[in-house]
Amino acid sequence: MKQKKKWLSRLAICLGVLSLLGAAGSGMANIANADEQKISGNPVSDNTSVRSITIWKYEINSSTELGERGDGINTDPGKAPDLGGKKLMKDVNFEIIKIEAIGNASLIDPLKQVEGKDWEVNTSFAAIKGKTDKDGKLTFNVGTGKAADGIYLVREIKDSTSGDYTYTDENGETKKINKPMDPFFVHLPQTKRDDTGKLIYDVHVYPKNIITDTKLDKTIEGGKGYSIKAGNDFQWEATTKLPDGLYNKIDKEMTITNWLDPEDGLHKDLVIDPSRLPFELFANYFKVKDSLDERLLLKDVEVYVLDEKQENPIKLTNGTEYEVTLGGTKVIDPNKVEDLTEGSKKEVEVSLTDVGMKKVTLEKNPYLQVVYKVTTNKDFNGTISNKYDVNYLLPGQDPVTETSEESPEYYDGGFDIEKTDEGSKVLKGAEFHIATSKENADLKTYLASDGKSYKLNEDGSTTPELPKDVYFVTATSDEHGKAEFNGLALNWFTDTDGDGKQDPSNPAEKTWDKDKIEKKYWVVETKAPSGYELIKDPKEVTVTLGSADDTNIELTIVNKKKTDLPFTGGTGTMLIIIIAIGAITIGTAAIAIDKKRRAV
Repeated sequence: MKQKKKWLSRLAICLGVLSLLGAAGSGMANIANADEQKISGNPVSDNTSVRSITIWKYEINSSTELGERGDGINTDPGKAPDLGGKKLMKDVNFEIIKIEAIGNASLIDPLKQVEGKDWEVNTSFAAIKGKTDKDGKLTFNVGTGKAADGIYLVREIKDSTSGDYTYTDENGETKKINKPMDPFFVHLPQTKRDDTGKLIYDVHVYPKNIITDTKLDKTIEGGKGYSIKAGNDFQWEATTKLPDGLYNKIDKEMTITNWLDPEDGLHKDLVIDPSRLPFELFANYFKVKDSLDERLLLKDVEVYVLDEKQENPIKLTNGTEYEVTLGGTKVIDPNKVEDLTEGSKKEVEVSLTDVGMKKVTLEKNPYLQVVYKVTTNKDFNGTISNKYDVNYLLPGQDPVTETSEESPEYYDGGFDIEKTDEGSKVLKGAEFHIATSKENADLKTYLASDGKSYKLNEDGSTTPELPKDVYFVTATSDEHGKAEFNGLALNWFTDTDGDGKQDPSNPAEKTWDKDKIEKKYWVVETKAPSGYELIKDPKEVTVTLGSADDTNIELTIVNKKKTDLPFTGGTGTMLIIIIAIGAITIGTAAIAIDKKRRAV
């Protein structure tokens, strides 16, 4: 009997446990994934659950990557969602406020329903702000129980320090966001989209930012500085890493919001339905703008695309793959983009056509390079710097304007000579050549207008022969004893490998401070003023960016007067001349007398 009671007791305990488990199981059936995301099978909201919105923030490169609208479900509960290789975005700022509909307004899209007309802020709820963590995640807990039920507005906000929409990239650098994500409404709890009898208490959303990752780099002859003899050709390069989204071939239905219709200039939704597939979607525009210094003479503009390593340039065709305007006037091949007018800026705009945008996308040429071929006046002295702008509008985004950060510079310098005698009297008519080294000066190897040096031979010929239209750089003292050399090349960086070109990535070859930029030259007097001796030896002079200033004399050259040498002939010579003349006279008279006598 005791054993039977004991058995019944154990059975009762087991049944009790099973009953409890069944009750628990019944409760769990109403809440799926209770530890990760609370989804209740009870259509009536409870008064005990926390209401929250979890944001997973990541970047995309174009509007075509937006995908379908979310349903509030965490695709990978308890972990960062599967982003398909997309990058998470850290330190993106958000704000959440509670709102109420005005009248019978249906709150679906904050871009369409307007504050003050369709909805108003529920002032009983204090706005909450936060930023995404290293996993791109941010959770807003808005409260517990029915008091927290309602509609919330989630929006991206500016960083309080910088005043911009920002995020922190994988290198820890703060980057600007071109266009913040569109704000959106969230019901808490939210009805499950595919099973409308259930409620989601922790709604997961996946707002995206389109990050273009455009990079601008202005160089001059491939470096961050340059210097040659003024009057010779050189070039500036504007190299831009192109944004994604210039061209897309769309093969599925989608809607691009905030699209600027180029036909009427209005923003609207671009609905791409099955009847329009496949659909080619282009950026509204991509433009490179440059305002070249008025001291530059523009000789032409060329456009290239480069590969990932910024190599293997492919020249684009003007009028087909890009269009160019100079001062607002379109320039079409075969005409050069040329303006040789001094004293006026050269406003150049290069704009990719649809053909060009498609080409750079399909051929995977991510860099666009605009090359400006220029020169200066042959006597230019000073510094010229230059930046450029990029303007573009991708589908569904706001217009972007970016300016290159670094401004490469071009340098030339000159110097002044004062020519006097020993008594400080200024001398006119002294002629000078210039050499780039003492050795060249000693060997009569002088600087020419093309920036190269040529040997001047005894017979006046040159070795090697001067090219056509090239001449020696010379100066002649005027009535004030003044002579000057201008437009001379300067040294502006340390050429560690001796190749004559700056490597901007090598810290050892960085550009010098301006007060260190200089170059030594040697002056040779090749013709002395009348009545004076040549100076015989080359004179060294240091040319800087400021030495061309006429207020200072960098080199004073003093000539000595010619000495008086003894007469080389004396009076004996004169006597011989007189005797000779007398003899001629007498001889002539004798002949005349003899002729007369014979005649008699």
